[in-house]
Amino acid sequence: MSSPAPAAPHTGLALLFGPDQETPAAIAQRLRSADIGTDIRGALHSLPPLTRDAALGQVTTAAAGLLDINLADAVAAGWRKHADLTAAARRTLAAPGSTDLVDLASHRVSTAQEPYVTILVDGHRVATVRFGLSLAFEISSLLAEIQGGRLVALHSGRCMVTGTLAIQGINVITRQAHIDLPGVIALRGGIRLLSVHDYPAGVRSEPAHDQVTTIR
Repeated sequence: MSSPAPAAPHTGLALLFGPDQETPAAIAQRLRSADIGTDIRGALHSLPPLTRDAALGQVTTAAAGLLDINLADAVAAGWRKHADLTAAARRTLAAPGSTDLVDLASHRVSTAQEPYVTILVDGHRVATVRFGLSLAFEISSLLAEIQGGRLVALHSGRCMVTGTLAIQGINVITRQAHIDLPGVIALRGGIRLLSVHDYPAGVRSEPAHDQVTTIR
């Protein structure tokens, strides 16, 4: 009997470290690598060992939260720059109750974020640990359903996502995963595709994340 295929990751952390991984511990292991660890230890060398260990523990926990990015939100940010989707969003806003189905050709969405964690001891900054998370989505055979200026559902398609994590400017891990979209996947509440000012006041919402996104 063949083993079931692993579940598709839903977050950046699950993509990079796996769904069953103790993420803070996995990040701590990367922080202790020769190149990364030396740099950070150099900034913390004057601290007592217990304080230094506690600080690194806080960094890993904070990093896990900063990098726990929903993959659907990340790719949707790129779709806000897709001309066919934004045109459909404007049509459905102009005709309340209408639905537009957009057949998306093969395309790539890239997104990058650079969160950081600042370590304070007695109110003084002793170190700043900078992370970089890049995600690249190769998408094909996707049909998007648009209503009221929002992406409300995805009809079967395929996606290859590649995630890379950098610490202090050094790439420390890269992982890939296939994500298949069988049938129809409804997106609860829909995803806004236009500027918030294009929507009636009662249905506006702010984007989930600040990030740099490109699409081609």
